Amino acid sequence: MSLRISVPASTANLGPGFDIWGIALDLRNEFHCDRADRKDGSLRVALTSGDPQLVPPASLPRKVSSNNLFVRAYNLLFQKANVAPLAWDVQVVVQVPLSRGLGSSSTAILAGLTLANETLRREYKMAYRVEQLLEFALELEPHPDNLTASLYGGWNLCLPLVSEDGVKQAFSFRRLPLKIRAPVRIAGVIPDLELETRDSRQLIPVNIPRSDLVFQTSRVAALVYLLSQEELTPALVAEFRTAMEDRLHTLQRAHLIPEMLAIFEDWYREGAYGCFLSGAGSTLLAFWPQHTDFSALDLAQRLRGHKIAAVQREFRVDHNGLMVLS
Repeated sequence: MSLRISVPASTANLGPGFDIWGIALDLRNEFHCDRADRKDGSLRVALTSGDPQLVPPASLPRKVSSNNLFVRAYNLLFQKANVAPLAWDVQVVVQVPLSRGLGSSSTAILAGLTLANETLRREYKMAYRVEQLLEFALELEPHPDNLTASLYGGWNLCLPLVSEDGVKQAFSFRRLPLKIRAPVRIAGVIPDLELETRDSRQLIPVNIPRSDLVFQTSRVAALVYLLSQEELTPALVAEFRTAMEDRLHTLQRAHLIPEMLAIFEDWYREGAYGCFLSGAGSTLLAFWPQHTDFSALDLAQRLRGHKIAAVQREFRVDHNGLMVLS
């Protein structure tokens, strides 16, 4: 038995939407899986680069340990099912750069859970629902923004559910699909600069003033409104920069990427609608007009001045999400 699991990258936060939404992007990690006859139920995982420019082969570990998120997710589902795992040989073609704020961890977790679920379906005649897989994924990555984007594709809002009577909810959040109707393109730079999410998250304030709460929610609402418009008048374009403002994470993380705010200023002068830090970074992205000629722009100029290599790239929204191909 063989199957291929394909999972897209994602960008989260989008300025003011900290931890609440993500957009799937047209950059994918591919997991080529072949059943093995080992009796120990082990996974043998090898990583290869699918794009040496984005993922230098030397940056990939030569050996995948049992602590790898893909391996942990696979074994987690069998623990939930209380059955013995089966062995697979897995070749991972890595195209999503590691620790760049593009959801590489989510692709690994979702692929591991999916491989386990397909094994349960085909070998044990049992399987979990997609919503259950998401809940299990949250045990390994406790925020659903990248996970929902990579699983379902498109732009997804994650609505947290809190029980007033203390009774545990069946699911900890509800997914609300959003539509990007505005005539925009997404492009930016992926620096050769790794940022670990756990370290970056420590910079986020635990408590925020009421004024910041009002500020934040108004920007979230404005961004949803702007991206839902099929036509952007000059007046609406002028509001994009305001809609991207954020007081929770962007300024707190700005020092992690040399001249990040100055880079954004450069991009605004070049015509960008709204600039943002992708996830925890280090990828920097922006919404641009549809007519933008990116071949005429040098979006990584300032980073090179700091001797930091970066790949300039345009992304399209991926609407397919996770795919299983036999």
